[in-house]
Amino acid sequence: MNDIDFSIFNVFNTLGTVSIVWVSVLAFCLLVQLIYYLGFLAKPYRYERAVESGVKTVGDAQPPVSVIVCAKNEAQSLQEYLPVLLEQNYPIYEVIFVDDESNDETTDVVGKLAQRFPHLYHTYIPSGSMNLSRRKLGLTLGIKAAKYDTLLLTDAGCAPNSPDWIAKMARHFHKLDSVVLGFSALDRHSSKYAIYDYFFSNLKMAATALLGKSYMANGKNLAYSKEQFLLRRGFSNSNFMDAGEDDLFVDEIANSHNLAVELSSESVIQVSLNAQQTWKDLKISRMVTNPYYKSFPIFLWRVEKWTRIFFYLSFVASAIWVIPHWEWLIVVGLMGLLRLFSQWFVINKTANVLNLPKIYLSLPLFDIVQPFVDAYFSFQQRMIGKRIYR
Repeated sequence: MNDIDFSIFNVFNTLGTVSIVWVSVLAFCLLVQLIYYLGFLAKPYRYERAVESGVKTVGDAQPPVSVIVCAKNEAQSLQEYLPVLLEQNYPIYEVIFVDDESNDETTDVVGKLAQRFPHLYHTYIPSGSMNLSRRKLGLTLGIKAAKYDTLLLTDAGCAPNSPDWIAKMARHFHKLDSVVLGFSALDRHSSKYAIYDYFFSNLKMAATALLGKSYMANGKNLAYSKEQFLLRRGFSNSNFMDAGEDDLFVDEIANSHNLAVELSSESVIQVSLNAQQTWKDLKISRMVTNPYYKSFPIFLWRVEKWTRIFFYLSFVASAIWVIPHWEWLIVVGLMGLLRLFSQWFVINKTANVLNLPKIYLSLPLFDIVQPFVDAYFSFQQRMIGKRIYR
């Protein structure tokens, strides 16, 4: 035993104090990152595999559903995507389109579709209505006009991956107060980094929800009940800002007993951004509402971000300091590969069950720059966010 202890001491004695410190920091950050990827971020993949294999049952509820869509000057998107919402394989549902004073061909497009689809209803935000958030006002009008208690929210530039989208989202409503978070993904017309960043954001949302905690929500694929909306007096608690109609509202109404996540490939919404709603707008909007999230999810993902940054810093520093010792250089390299392979496994396995594109060679670069991109948008939000969003 003493010989083993002595040999271990000799191994560490080959390194200087600074090298030992950096390698120790690297090992600690690697351990934390593995816990995040294999413990937390892999939850959506494991959950969906359990559902597919029948180990976990979801339910087969089919309540009548009201789908709410709000838009302004989105005639082209509505002509392309609205029929997909109107041709769903679902027994009883309606689609309510709320027009935010469009001055393009929106009225004509929706009017023609209404002739073909009697379950499409068209309403308007009254001209001259004063409200900080036009989207919140539009959603409120659409929700109040809804005939059914189960509400399903999306946007004009969005299309479900299958005609079973409503069925997959609605099957969780075995309780009236259910809140269902759906997955959405940017389409291939967006930049590769934006696609990755949006995917990672949705992945964190789903992983946290599977812990029984609401972290955020995405109004492009979200369901809750009209009764809850009215009981909570709508968006009254977040009316001081333009954003927050999805994430902050869900944060109010969701708890560990009523929060569900739908992760089948048929339920995924493909998002097509345009000049009116860019990825930059989505990022800044999230930065505005992020300080109002519950403390546990914010702490959870801040730890991930900072251990990620320190992992890369300590990886570079360790590699530099142990260069004279090739055996330690191999150890450092193996730690880097272990984290990379865990990322590839979790992200691409999840993308596979959702039938989304996989990410390989660009993943390390995106992973490195993401915290700094987020810091840039956070800085932008602090400079201009209050003026624009509040």
